Amino acid sequence: MFEQNEDKAAEEPMSEEEKERQMEEWKEELARVEGEITTLRQVLGSKVRYASELKRKMGITPFQELKHDFSEGLKSIQQSETYQKTNETLTNLQNKITSSTAYQKTNEKLHDINDKITHSSAYQKTSSAVKTASEKTNETVRNVASSVSKKIGDLRNTGAFKSVEEKVGGAYANVKTSRSIENFKERLGLAKVTGSKSEDNFESALEKETGNTDANAANGTQPSSLPEEKVPL
Repeated sequence: MFEQNEDKAAEEPMSEEEKERQMEEWKEELARVEGEITTLRQVLGSKVRYASELKRKMGITPFQELKHDFSEGLKSIQQSETYQKTNETLTNLQNKITSSTAYQKTNEKLHDINDKITHSSAYQKTSSAVKTASEKTNETVRNVASSVSKKIGDLRNTGAFKSVEEKVGGAYANVKTSRSIENFKERLGLAKVTGSKSEDNFESALEKETGNTDANAANGTQPSSLPEEKVPL
């Protein structure tokens, strides 16, 4: 009876006031539902941010989380009933293939073919040729290295190399001499004197030092040697 009354009410035409009242009720209901949806989104966003903050404090990066989710998904797939049945089916199929007579005969034939190839004269010749080529290559490399070493030795004995070597030695000697003179000046306290005065003082000091050297030689004493300063190359 109640359903029949509802059907009759639905079939009866609604007045304009009833339609407006119905529309207002639906609008209010829609506004209420949308408000609840907005509130739930805000709460959900706040929870997501809080969860992200906790993960950051725990040192869980997004990459680690993705890796963990992938591992868990793969684990769940492997533990699923479908995967277990498929794996079991494939294992049984592999066992049947390897245990079949055709597989055994094919495997024996492949072994026989392999033995024939390795024991054939063509294979032996090819293997010997490869070995010979490898030995020749090693010998060539050794000869080249020996030739390069010999050429370097011959180059060291040439006049041009000796001339360069003498020039380098002369330059080193000049640097060493200049450094010794500077050291000698420093001993006489004349390193910081500049101009013509420094030249006169240096000459007079040199004459004085020469006179001291002659006096020491006459007395039979050895003059004090200047320390040799090493110049890094």
